[in-house]
Amino acid sequence: MSKIKLRNVCKQYPGSNDYSVENFNLDIQEKEFIVLVGPSGCGKSTSLRMIAGLEDISEGDLFIDGKRANEVEPKNRGISMVFQNYALYPHMTVFENMAFGLRRQKVPKDQVKAKVEEAAKILELTGLLKRKPKGLSGGQRQRVALGRAIVRDSDIFLMDEPLSNLDAKLRVHMRAEIIRLHRQLGKTTIYVTHDQTEAMTMATRIVIMKDGLIQQIGTPSEVYRTPHNVFVAEFIGQPGMNILNGRVQGNRFIIGLGEAVYQLSKNEEKLIKQNNGDGVIVGIRPEDITISARETTLKGSVELIERNGAEMLVHTRLANQEIVIKCKTDDHLQSGDKVFLTFNENAIHLFDKSSEKRLKNMEVRREALLTSC
Repeated sequence: MSKIKLRNVCKQYPGSNDYSVENFNLDIQEKEFIVLVGPSGCGKSTSLRMIAGLEDISEGDLFIDGKRANEVEPKNRGISMVFQNYALYPHMTVFENMAFGLRRQKVPKDQVKAKVEEAAKILELTGLLKRKPKGLSGGQRQRVALGRAIVRDSDIFLMDEPLSNLDAKLRVHMRAEIIRLHRQLGKTTIYVTHDQTEAMTMATRIVIMKDGLIQQIGTPSEVYRTPHNVFVAEFIGQPGMNILNGRVQGNRFIIGLGEAVYQLSKNEEKLIKQNNGDGVIVGIRPEDITISARETTLKGSVELIERNGAEMLVHTRLANQEIVIKCKTDDHLQSGDKVFLTFNENAIHLFDKSSEKRLKNMEVRREALLTSC
C-alpha cells in the first residue's frame, strides 16, 4: 500500500500568468478513497495528472511512500489510471485489453492468464473475455477499464471522471461497484469528479476545489455539516445550502426591507461582534426548513415545485430571495400558494459577508427562531 504527500504543489502552464493549481497540500493515507471535486476548470484533473506524472509539477513536491517522485517516470510510480473515455483498443478482445500492459512488461503467459481471469471474476466479466469493446455496454466497458487497472496490481488507483459517460441509472450501479472494489482490494484511490453526489457517497475524505485552490478537506459528514465557506455550503448538498443576505440591527438579522427578521441569540450576537460587526450571511439547508400552518413564522410564496416520488423540492420566494425546501411530497401544494416557513433553530450557519468564510465557534445551541415582523 502507498502513502502520498503533496507539499505546496503548483501548476503553471507556459505563457500563462495564472496558476491552474496553487499551493496544493494533502496527505493521503494507505487505503484511503480520496475524491477531488469541484466545478469544471477548478484544477482537479490537473492535480490528478501531476500525481500520475502526466503533467509536470511547476513548484512544490510530491512524495510517494516517503520518496520524492516529481521526476519519477509515470510507469515507475506504482500507479494505475482509469480514464473518462475507457481508452480501450477496439481491435482487441476484453482479455487482450486487460492483458496488454502485462504483456508489454513481459509477464509470463500463465501469470497473465491467471491475473486476467481473477480480475474478470471480481468484475463479473468472465463470460465476456472473447468479446471486443463494440459488443459491450458502457458499464461493461468501464469494468474492462477497471480490470486493466486491477491486473497491474498497482498500489495506487487514479480515476479521472470514470462514470461521466454513463447514464444516470448505470452511474448509480457503477458507484456501488467501485466502492465494493475498493473495499475488496484495499488500494489507495484518488478519484476526480464534478458530481458532488459521487463525492459524498464514495469518499472517505473529500477535497473541494475552486479556481485551482483547495477550499476544504474533510469527511463527507464534515464538509456537509460544517462548510468552511459559502462556496462549499452551496456546492455540497443536493440541492445546496440556502444563502440569505441581510443586515444585523441590534439583536436581529433583517432580511430584505424588513419583511423577515431573525432573532439572534446572545451567543450569536457575541460571535458576530467578534467577527466584523454586522457583515453576516445566514445559511440553512433545504431539509432544515418546514412548511408550517402556523402564522407566526416567515411568509413566502411558492414559485416552483419539483416532485420526485416521496420527496419534493419547493422553490419559494421570501423577502425577494429564493429559498429551496426539501420535504415529503404534498400533492395539495401548488405554485402560487402562500406558505409559512419554520427554520430548524439548531441548523443555522453564519458566514462573514466580506470573506464568505464560516464564523468560528459556530457550534452553539440556538435560542431563537426566525420570525416575521
